[in-house]
Amino acid sequence: MDIMHIARPLAIKSLGADGLFSGYASVFGALDCQNEIVAAGAFTRTLGNWRKQGRMPAMLWMHDPSQPIGLWLSLNEDKNGLAVQGRLALRTQKGMEAYELLKMGALTGLSIGYRVIASRIDNKRKARVLTDLDLFEISLVTFPANEAARVSEVKAPAVLAARKKRLKNDSDTTRAVVARLHQAARTLQQNTTRRV
Repeated sequence: MDIMHIARPLAIKSLGADGLFSGYASVFGALDCQNEIVAAGAFTRTLGNWRKQGRMPAMLWMHDPSQPIGLWLSLNEDKNGLAVQGRLALRTQKGMEAYELLKMGALTGLSIGYRVIASRIDNKRKARVLTDLDLFEISLVTFPANEAARVSEVKAPAVLAARKKRLKNDSDTTRAVVARLHQAARTLQQNTTRRV
């Protein structure tokens, strides 16, 4: 079995409070650097098979099967391509690293791991058109093959939001305590001055 990979850039729509993110793992009709084009409907059969099994393809780090970094929650074909929504495993080192890199824009690619079931040649574009694929995994990658697929949304983890809120509250409390201490010091100084 010959498993291939097509990498796509990630357009980050949002990275969620719980590590949720969404984007496109594949964009239909786009010629990639491997001279291949994924046709609309190429994932229909394989997505149906995954749904029948009640499972999803793996979410991997750089196509490394020993480094899962989260779960794919939804995979759907729309008019643009293979729309994906996933959740990073934020309690793992690699999941948190992926989150940080996505958030800052240093990680921008998605890549699919697949086997070709059916294809045809587009003589006009001199490219191979992939019409039916078995999808095995979708990875976050550094160097994508197709510039059209992007993570479009990345949201901050709830832990970070709670930490920011707590720091703000702590800062407000600290300012209030310091103000009271200054007031007490002025009162003490006035009382000392009156005694002398």
